[in-house]
Amino acid sequence: MEVKGEYQIASSRDTVWAALNDVAMLQKCIPGCDSLEQTADSEFQGKVAAAIGPVRAKFNVVIRLQNAVPPESYTLSGESKAGAVGFGRGSADVSLTEKDGGTLLAYSAEFKVGGKLAQVGSRLVVGATKKTADDFFGCLSRELDSAAPSPAARKDEKAGLRAVTKTRIVIGAAAVGLLALWFLLR
Repeated sequence: MEVKGEYQIASSRDTVWAALNDVAMLQKCIPGCDSLEQTADSEFQGKVAAAIGPVRAKFNVVIRLQNAVPPESYTLSGESKAGAVGFGRGSADVSLTEKDGGTLLAYSAEFKVGGKLAQVGSRLVVGATKKTADDFFGCLSRELDSAAPSPAARKDEKAGLRAVTKTRIVIGAAAVGLLALWFLLR
């Protein structure tokens, strides 16, 4: 199964890259995320509660970052398991492009599911995965927008003062969150 999407984020590409690699932001924005921790430089493990149609479960998730070209792109690969409910495996290519004064985040993911999840049907799994991605990126965008400087702060910034924002944290978490959810729903 394949899922694709694009999201325009009002923050710089560097800020979005940092947010997509921030554990706290990812945990905050991944729907149903109970825990998420970085276990190695390019590996994350966590637990996510998810529902796909009548199937509800807590998934153990492992995500690996590969082929990283900061701040432009990387590949996320991983797997999720929920005992008898099923499992998911897959990968996602994520790219960040500067566009319209912000960042265009695009992803293309392929995944396979097994167990009861495979019995639910691919349309339902793909729909749930797309909704989870939309929820994740919506949260990330809201977090970044709330951290954006006001017009008064922009004037201060032009005067040499920097506005304090939480943008980097939010974007890193969002990218990892999207992938974690994607793997859990597969």
